[in-house]
Amino acid sequence: MRGASMAEVLVIGILFLVMVLLVSGRVRIDVAGVVSLALVGLFHLVPIHSLFSGFSSYAAIILAEMFILGEGLRRSGATDVMAGMFEKIGRRGEPALLTALMALPPIPSTFISDVGLMSIFLPTMMRIRQSLKISLHRLLMPLAFSIALGGLLSMIGSAGNIIGNAALASSHYAPIPLFGITPLGIILVLAGFMFMKLWGIRHLPASNGQSEFLSNYQEVKSYISEVRVNDDSTLVDRSLREVGYFRQHHLTVLRIIRANGHILTPGANDTIRAGDRLVVQGDVQAILDLQPEFGMEVVGTDPSTMKLRRDNIRVVEAMIPPRSPLVSHTLRGTNFRTKYGATVLAILRQGVTRIRELPVTPLRAGDVLLVTGTDDAIARLQMADDLTVFADVEHAVSASPRRSVIAGLVVLGVLVAAAVNFLAIQAAAAVGILVLLMTRIISMNHAYRAIDWRIITLVGGITPLSLALTRLGVSAEISHTLIRVVGPLGPYAILAVFFWLAAFLTQVISNVAAALVLAPLAISVAGANHWSPDGLIISMVIALSAAPITPLANKVFIMAMGPGRYRYQDFFRIGVPFTIVMFVLTVILVPAFFPFVH
Repeated sequence: MRGASMAEVLVIGILFLVMVLLVSGRVRIDVAGVVSLALVGLFHLVPIHSLFSGFSSYAAIILAEMFILGEGLRRSGATDVMAGMFEKIGRRGEPALLTALMALPPIPSTFISDVGLMSIFLPTMMRIRQSLKISLHRLLMPLAFSIALGGLLSMIGSAGNIIGNAALASSHYAPIPLFGITPLGIILVLAGFMFMKLWGIRHLPASNGQSEFLSNYQEVKSYISEVRVNDDSTLVDRSLREVGYFRQHHLTVLRIIRANGHILTPGANDTIRAGDRLVVQGDVQAILDLQPEFGMEVVGTDPSTMKLRRDNIRVVEAMIPPRSPLVSHTLRGTNFRTKYGATVLAILRQGVTRIRELPVTPLRAGDVLLVTGTDDAIARLQMADDLTVFADVEHAVSASPRRSVIAGLVVLGVLVAAAVNFLAIQAAAAVGILVLLMTRIISMNHAYRAIDWRIITLVGGITPLSLALTRLGVSAEISHTLIRVVGPLGPYAILAVFFWLAAFLTQVISNVAAALVLAPLAISVAGANHWSPDGLIISMVIALSAAPITPLANKVFIMAMGPGRYRYQDFFRIGVPFTIVMFVLTVILVPAFFPFVH
């Protein structure tokens, strides 16, 4: 390799730094994008007019539009129809339900974000579990695999597809048609269906007897005690907010039972009175120490007051989705109880129930919270979209057949207009969004909230880095090195290399970042060999959607982990052979559908 210039050293260093940030998981993906953008601009590695071009790129625009269109379908109630179908099919037994879970979700997954679709179906799965006594262990992994594979049915089915096509367009190649991947995608979806039907389901983890997190919370009750406030207590006439001991020892007052028998679900400003009985959750020793320190008396628990469900007080499970603003924050830091009027009793994380020090435990995507609150509080939780609440709470926007039909026709119209080249996909989607706004299926606030701005920022931030890699010849040097090492083995070997590079990277960084890194490299390798780049791009796209070796490969797998009580080895046991099957089919079929020679 020729001697590297200072600019080349800088761009390689920035790429390495961004990769380290993404792999470490210590910073958000949008922060990594901002770091990339700032450093590329600081060292003048691309012209200033190109520095922010990623935010107006094909990829950023299409991603934002697809988020909004998917939100329109969700808010119209169109996707609830399929959720209802699952409930009806579930009554016919587990085999029929598992078949439906693998066969139906790929269809809406073609144009609705994976996370959004999983958020819709998860509450349905919880209702099926409770009514039909079917373990979530058996349901959620097939559902997650099916949703992920649905991204292979069109070139807007996943972020990786969109970014791959954007890279082709920016390199002056013709983008792959909207449904150009569909014939191959159908074969892969059917292969995934047969794999799970014939092998995967048989090797799903059996119910471990602990999956009923909501209905069996005796461990939670063991951390709940009742204390009486004596007349001489120093806490009399003080609000809960003023009692620093509660905060210091992470104690939560679940309810206050007044002397007249009135039961109060307290807030931070409620005042403690003489004769009150407080139902407190937390460390037993810290509760016992209330007696000598504050003149309070631990009393025998009354079964009627210890019931967590009573009157209009409910106990539900709620999962933290990957895009939730609660991720990486604590309950105390977000003022969870004040904001929502609900109390978290426990956190289920990767099969382990956490009860102690809940207020100061950083929350993670995929955590399942055991939450208690009034009907109104639970409704507020669901309407906020910060959590996916597993409960039959009325949606913020009720489903309407008229709205569902309109939203469905809008999405169909967008796809048809783009498929027949009547309009570019960006323009067709913009028209579709306008119709959704004019028919009030969504508002502008809904549209803004639907967009995952972290992904848009990552795309906008790494695009100039990709431009710098190409402009300075670094991509070409990497391509030539790859060709020298693997090239003698033929184009199929290079195809295999890109599949496994994408499959590995999507386990350690987001699939969006993996696509942004690999797509320009694939195009460079293809150009150096005078091949069509479509095959290498499609190989990368397949691996980004069909390599569930760990739950980190896709956000829907993370969402399935908590409710399904899966472990990493569960995904590894099924995901590795699944990925190998997808790899073999990729090597055989991609060259047939997307020949190397123009």
